[in-house]
Amino acid sequence: MKEAVILTRFLRQDPVGQRFGVGILVLTWLALAWTSLMFAVAVPLALAVAELVRRRREETAYAVDDLEDLY
Repeated sequence: MKEAVILTRFLRQDPVGQRFGVGILVLTWLALAWTSLMFAVAVPLALAVAELVRRRREETAYAVDDLEDLY
């Protein structure tokens, strides 16, 4: 607990600590923003690739002769 109190005092009272805290907050916000941006781009891209793969597999699918099962 003593370390948390010391860190809190450092971030609240010391000018260097305040700048350090703001810098960490800005970096954290940027990391989260870039992560969500990457997901926003990656999900539609992955869906488009999956659709292309599905269409190519349908084109190369061989016709199955159902009459062979009757004999």
